[in-house]
Amino acid sequence: MGVVAVIALGRRAVGKASSVERIGVLAIALGSACSPSVTLAPEGRHASGAFAEVPYPPPAALVEVVPRARPRNAVWVDGYWTWRGDYYVWQRGGWVLPPPGSTFAPWKTRYTAQGQLLFAPGRWYGADGREIDPPELVVPARTPPNQRTVETEAAR
Repeated sequence: MGVVAVIALGRRAVGKASSVERIGVLAIALGSACSPSVTLAPEGRHASGAFAEVPYPPPAALVEVVPRARPRNAVWVDGYWTWRGDYYVWQRGGWVLPPPGSTFAPWKTRYTAQGQLLFAPGRWYGADGREIDPPELVVPARTPPNQRTVETEAAR
């Protein structure tokens, strides 16, 4: 809807503009519509010891709804799967206030040369590269109520 409005506004503004000018207006409209609307956590890399062998890869990511409320200086962290020894549990994403100099390494899988599957959940690392406790979710994402998340673990 925003793109259509900008294109229509652009046509009115340029009147009998050339096709090159109209393409420019369209490019600006599409560029602004496709730009990220959330500030993401600074991304880092996992330490080599962060990976553990798992028998199968995690499921597809759950859909999360980004809340409109965004605290000042907060960054968005996508949710991710955590391995619980014999099953995966979804760790909800949301707005967090990252510690200064920290980075977030999103979950990752990789295979060894022998074909073993390794998994590392999303983790926070301090400025010195050591793992730190994750910052508290200031405003959590919403996920479907029928999914297994960390919050439902107590019911197990």
